[in-house]
Amino acid sequence: MEREVNEEKRNKFIENAGKRVNNVLHDIQILEPMARSNTYDFTKQDIEEMFSAMEETLKEAKEEFYKKFEEKQKAVKKVFSFGSSKLTVEPVEEIVEEQVQNIEDINEMESTEETEQIEE
Repeated sequence: MEREVNEEKRNKFIENAGKRVNNVLHDIQILEPMARSNTYDFTKQDIEEMFSAMEETLKEAKEEFYKKFEEKQKAVKKVFSFGSSKLTVEPVEEIVEEQVQNIEDINEMESTEETEQIEE
């Protein structure tokens, strides 16, 4: 079952993700001249460490994106009350939605700051 896509949020994603991916691609591309330069000396171990770190980070980022398509577990909040020796569990979907919105707001502010810095 295909999930519904919010076009406004998708457009915002396309704009911001495109900029960020291009920044990553640029940073990777500026590594290449180092391989051809006589200014630097490196070992195979150095290369393995560099690329393993980048590959692991890329893998983690990709997994984070795919989490959105996995079946979401119900968020719960443990609640204590006197007179009961047990904790009760309550769903807190609205808290999770609020946290996601806060993260999106922070990302948007960071993106705006990055754009302002680039324009200067």
